[in-house]
Amino acid sequence: MQSPPFPVIVQHLTGDRTPRVWSFLISVFGDLAQAPDARISAALLRQISAQIGIRPEAMRVALHRLRKDGWIDSARAGRTSAYFLTDRGRAQSAAASPRIYGTGPGAETAWLAAFNPGQPGAHQDGAGVWLSATLLVSATRPATADAFVTPLGPGTALPDWMTARICDATTVQMAADFARALAGLRPLLDSAPGLTTLETTALRVLLVHGWRRIVLRTPILPDHLFPATWQGPVCRDGVADLLARYPKRPLAELEAARTALPCG
Repeated sequence: MQSPPFPVIVQHLTGDRTPRVWSFLISVFGDLAQAPDARISAALLRQISAQIGIRPEAMRVALHRLRKDGWIDSARAGRTSAYFLTDRGRAQSAAASPRIYGTGPGAETAWLAAFNPGQPGAHQDGAGVWLSATLLVSATRPATADAFVTPLGPGTALPDWMTARICDATTVQMAADFARALAGLRPLLDSAPGLTTLETTALRVLLVHGWRRIVLRTPILPDHLFPATWQGPVCRDGVADLLARYPKRPLAELEAARTALPCG
């Protein structure tokens, strides 16, 4: 069987929709450059982005936006520039990483808390998901005597109107689409053993990016509280498996692979 070219793999994973460039670059830095001393050359960013069809001019605009937003900064490195996360960008990347790279549910237990209807909104600074002005689902037991609190164990079946508030239909559909893409991706990868270092890096970032867009839209709650059609666990397991198959390469190795590319 002939190995599929890498653009076919990319198209299968993304459809014909190139990711928003600034958002994709956040995934690049989050996956490859969270260390305080990590620097990515402009040339390496161009090469990784080019693997999924992003044009250099679009990347430059996105880098300018991320610098303006205080997410990244740059420094001269010889005749070119190197980019790195700011303290703010690094802190937010680190905060999101446990959810993106976690191999288990965001929480094992949760509670439903009912507050006094005579004081609507009085406790809305709590964590979790507010089902109404007085009903809260949270992975942290509310520390108040003013609420009725009951655990929501694995056998708890919430009505559809509650699960729809926990995870909306758009996010449920995103997870279903991503799960289908992951299921079809493995046969393609099994028949393409000769991916280059930069191709496997671009693939890693695409996987991280696709899952990040889904999981960060959801609350930190046990899987059993999500809608019945929720494919989040399938996506989480599939991404974790593929990231283990294609481990992150050191930036020095990626820079060397980039410089070894033929000119022209």
